Amino acid sequence: MPQKYSRYIPITSLIGDFVILILFFVAGYCYLYETTICLSARHLLFYAYLNFWWLVLVIVFRAHSIDRNTRKKSILFAYIRIIVFFFFFFLMYFQLVPLSYYPREQIGILFVSFFATLVAWKMALYYGFLIYRKMGFNYRNVLILGVTGQTKELEHYFVTNKWHGYRFMGFLDDEKQPEAGVVGQWDDLKDVLDAYGIDEVYVALDKIPRKVFQNITSTISDYPVKVRIVPDLGNFSYKSAGLTHYDALPVLQIHSGPLSHWYNRLVKRAFDVATSVLVIALVLSWLTPLLYLLNRLESRDGVFFRQKRTCIDGGVFTCLKYRTMKVNAEADTKSVSENDPRITPLGKFLRRFSLDELPQFVNVLRGEMSVVGPRPHMLKHTDEYRRLVKRFMLRHTVKPGITGLAQVNGYRGPISSDADIQNRVRFDVKYIENWSFNLDIRIIFLTLWVIIRGL
Repeated sequence: MPQKYSRYIPITSLIGDFVILILFFVAGYCYLYETTICLSARHLLFYAYLNFWWLVLVIVFRAHSIDRNTRKKSILFAYIRIIVFFFFFFLMYFQLVPLSYYPREQIGILFVSFFATLVAWKMALYYGFLIYRKMGFNYRNVLILGVTGQTKELEHYFVTNKWHGYRFMGFLDDEKQPEAGVVGQWDDLKDVLDAYGIDEVYVALDKIPRKVFQNITSTISDYPVKVRIVPDLGNFSYKSAGLTHYDALPVLQIHSGPLSHWYNRLVKRAFDVATSVLVIALVLSWLTPLLYLLNRLESRDGVFFRQKRTCIDGGVFTCLKYRTMKVNAEADTKSVSENDPRITPLGKFLRRFSLDELPQFVNVLRGEMSVVGPRPHMLKHTDEYRRLVKRFMLRHTVKPGITGLAQVNGYRGPISSDADIQNRVRFDVKYIENWSFNLDIRIIFLTLWVIIRGL
């Protein structure tokens, strides 16, 4: 049986954190300023304060929960969040307690250097264990009970990702088929567990016959193996799931992607507020009066267009845009088409460069929209598309956006076919499933590139 060192990874990671923290915030200060004051009682209290909050933040953001399935992107973004909050608590201390410390102009350098070293440590630890496992150490023998589409995908994962340290030993199913990787039938479970030294068992509950289920669970409970359930979630398979408890009853809880977590929503909201304030102050403050004057010369229909649209949780909000069409009775029922006679000359220019969308940064500041997210539809179209496109209403589990993944992939402007809206929903669902702050930034830059190409 291989040596199992995985339980030491979290503590090794945390010890490394504290070593780096002390090197930069304690030893670095003492070394650079060559003063004994750095070890005074007031300074030692400050160092204890920093270590305490670092430990709390690591636990809150679960950065210590590192296992063989943890992705480096997850590690990186966990520590970005930790650094942001840590910096806040760092500054808060100096608002409460006067203390001689690094000069103000060096604090930025301190945190950048600290974060860079921290990331280098995490990546060294991450790749170190990957290499160690790929060499054949620290592995886990795994057995899968039941052959299904999901478990075949799991087999492929185990076979093709050697660096995660899994060794696929085979399936158990109704009939033994060595050529297909089925090493035994249900009654062979005990013999297979003994013969292959199984560490982890993956169970497809919907595949196991009811008549043998009790015997299988009883046999597994006699062995010190980890048990993983591989559920067939059907149309819920695109969402994340977690186990919650109602007293002693375990219940599988379906989550609507990364933005179902409060800390991800907090990061996204902070970025939305900062971006909308900048755009309103630097662009809308002069562009709106200018468009008002031009509008007075052209049509006098008003500079803003307001329309009810669907937002998060199926609610309704008033979406703001710069007016690009003449006042008409079909504004809330008929989408804009190419060469639409309702569009004014000024409106044509605004639409070409998506400038008509800029007032929606006011919606973002209000909390009704986000900078990035699925585009909001007119209420009439929401009712139509929800009947036409499967999973359409999933788009409304997050805030609508000024731009989105569908738009930067070419699905923007009028919807002319069923395939058009289906592809938009496909990209919207992909965005919700795979949200990350990095993805938002990438979509924003791609949006700017699309606008620049319009020039």
